[in-house]
Amino acid sequence: MRRPPRLRTEAILSRFVLWRVAFVSLLFCAAIFGMFTRALERGARLEEARTVAVNTLVVMEMFYLFSVRFLNTSALSLKAMLGTRPVLIAIGAVTLLQFVFTYAPFMEAFFDTRPIGLVQGLMIAAVGPVLLLLLEIEKRVVRSFVSDGRHVAPISPITQQRRQSK
Repeated sequence: MRRPPRLRTEAILSRFVLWRVAFVSLLFCAAIFGMFTRALERGARLEEARTVAVNTLVVMEMFYLFSVRFLNTSALSLKAMLGTRPVLIAIGAVTLLQFVFTYAPFMEAFFDTRPIGLVQGLMIAAVGPVLLLLLEIEKRVVRSFVSDGRHVAPISPITQQRRQSK
């Protein structure tokens, strides 16, 4: 809310935003399809592999939330992880609901899911920190290409020039 509005002549989606959407989409697709394929290769039935894919998506979304909240700084800090109580409550609620989705018999009947084992669950949980680490590396690389590291967020060069001229 402290930033001035974008100029009418500016694109709604900056090159940074387009890059970020493409990069994150690629990471999500690779991990979700990779976990799905790996589950099938290890002998899981299709229903279990789909459950693995959905759980992988949810875990990645939770960890992506931490990264996207701090586009200009690192999300790898205690403040970033524990800084906002509503975010922690939401993550706790999503985690609880995901356990219901995965293990409740009525959800199995409704969504055709299957329970997953501990090892598979730990592998899914490990995808989240890997995603966060990759996104933090990406943020650092992008910041190294921007002269003013504070403005990595979706701010166009026009807005940057306007701010610098003030």
